[in-house]
Amino acid sequence: MKKNSLAFAAAFAVLLLSCASGPGGKSGAGLSPSILSLVENAVFEVVLEKPPEGPVVYDKELDWEKVPYAIRSDKYYSIGTAFAVSGTELVTAFHVINLGYESMVYSKYFIRDSEGRVYEVDKVVGGSNERDYLIFTVKDKTFSQYFQFDRNFKTGDVVYSIGNALGEGIVIRNGLVLGTVPEEESGRWNLLKSSADGNPGNSGGPLVTPSGKVVALVTALRDNILYSVPAEVILDNSRESLSYRIKPRFGHLILANKLNHTFETQAALPDNYISLRRKIRQAYEKDYDVSMSTLFSEAPEYLSGPNNAYLLDSSLSSSFPELAFVDSNDNNWKLSGLERKNYPLPDDGRLAAASVSNYNFYKIKRPLTVPLEKICTDPKYIMDLILQNIRTERVLWGSDKYRILSFGDPASVGEYRDAMGRTWITACWTIGFDDEVQIVFILPLPNGPAVISTLQDSSLLADYEWDMKKICDHTYIAYDAAFDEWDDFLTMKKYIPDIFKDLQFTWQPEARSFDLRCGPLSISADNQVFDWADESEMFLAPSWYNQEGILEFGVRKVIFNRDVRGKEFIVLYRNIKPDPVLGSSALENWNDLAVEKYPFDGKPGISVKDNTGSIGAILKARRSRPETLFSLYLSMENPQNEESLSRRFTALQGGIVVSE
Repeated sequence: MKKNSLAFAAAFAVLLLSCASGPGGKSGAGLSPSILSLVENAVFEVVLEKPPEGPVVYDKELDWEKVPYAIRSDKYYSIGTAFAVSGTELVTAFHVINLGYESMVYSKYFIRDSEGRVYEVDKVVGGSNERDYLIFTVKDKTFSQYFQFDRNFKTGDVVYSIGNALGEGIVIRNGLVLGTVPEEESGRWNLLKSSADGNPGNSGGPLVTPSGKVVALVTALRDNILYSVPAEVILDNSRESLSYRIKPRFGHLILANKLNHTFETQAALPDNYISLRRKIRQAYEKDYDVSMSTLFSEAPEYLSGPNNAYLLDSSLSSSFPELAFVDSNDNNWKLSGLERKNYPLPDDGRLAAASVSNYNFYKIKRPLTVPLEKICTDPKYIMDLILQNIRTERVLWGSDKYRILSFGDPASVGEYRDAMGRTWITACWTIGFDDEVQIVFILPLPNGPAVISTLQDSSLLADYEWDMKKICDHTYIAYDAAFDEWDDFLTMKKYIPDIFKDLQFTWQPEARSFDLRCGPLSISADNQVFDWADESEMFLAPSWYNQEGILEFGVRKVIFNRDVRGKEFIVLYRNIKPDPVLGSSALENWNDLAVEKYPFDGKPGISVKDNTGSIGAILKARRSRPETLFSLYLSMENPQNEESLSRRFTALQGGIVVSE
């Protein structure tokens, strides 16, 4: 679930005045030539260097001619305003040079003068994100002209807002002081209100008197009122350290509870702005880990608590990933049933997709011409396959949209070992034009991978990697593939989950027989049961379950499909006596199993109308458990007669051993 973070600090409660632009001119009726000269030489744009276009592939060439010339020809994005207050120091709004925001795309800030020269920001010598101001120096630049502060103002005074309005250069506009209003949290200081106009880009500019003195720093516009930080708030605050404080509200996709939190840190000044930003971010990431861990600890206890009966009674029916989540209606852990769409791939492949909040879930069935290892372990190939089948667009200007076909090679690749003993491949792409990151976790499976992805602000990479790991820890996935694909998968030793470390599967195509050894289960079957083939499928569904008061993680369901049509199949299922919270119907079903009631009475049944037959029974385990029953069920087409059906089932039973 999307949460408040460093990128959404308290200053964003109103419309902040930052935008992209290029250099331009000004207008200042009523101000003297000396003050206009001061504006010319002491007010600057704050800019970011544009990133290179990168390796993104589109369905057609980008038409840059539709982008206004001033924007497409500028090497920088203009994001706000700053002004000199001494021979070496400048002031801007904190949200313009946001040191709580560590972009992976825009690592450096600059100022740009009226001649188009740029200078990189250097040292931070004062500031507060709550008060929304920053005092800093720049490299290789001093100022012969600069503004002076004036603490005194009164309602009705004439003032001028000066700033990079709408990205078209420094503009001067007049208005009147309307009074003050306490800051919203607890009134620790006042904000100045004025009728001077403001536009995106004005943030960080000065609000001046007719004599050119700065009475406030422009920060935001709301309901046609310009809000500014008074000079006394800036002058009276300590310069020994920079205080950073935000109040995020944390949540997670799989939880119902939320956590209101206050993050505070301080960093000694002066310090280089890049170093300072890293210190703030490192402190935040540590706090994030503690806060999110607290959030999970305050949620209903997972697996072992009283809120898990529904989850522990669940089993998977497909290899599409499903989430364990807390249902906000009754606070119980349950297993999701994600609604998904299917997209055909060449050579009998398939892409299934579902979306929840800001997360996307995929299951790729391998096209027959693609090697299993490639489709399971090559992040670029996997991401390209998704992009080429599910539309993702870039808006270049106005309404012009371009379909993205590839992000190129990932910026980073790693691994994550989850709580169920599975190894995920992790990959991250930096999307420069949107300052975002595409985060992907890939789980290799026998017939193609499961994939979880999210596209987020690049400064939130560490936050969402933390969140994604928790999603992986709570994602249930079955292992499903044709017999010959299982052979290939079991050679990929690195990606065999812990639960299958002792799994042995042997397919003998000449004899049309197979042998499976998996934990306490041993299953052998030949053509006396079905006419098995390479494309016959084995489905193994592991999950957590409560067996006689002990939590276990094991295979709950085994399915063998004779062919891809799924008309002829075998199901072996571990039934656990239901918790009373599941209701009387669940208990009645259990009682029917216990007395071996139809369809698990060992008697064949044939439907003449459908030309199908079925037979089921309760297996006798070597070690009897009063709260566990293993049921076996066989269904087939054209059964001929009951004797033929019983003979097949008897052959199947003779090849199954449950050793627990």
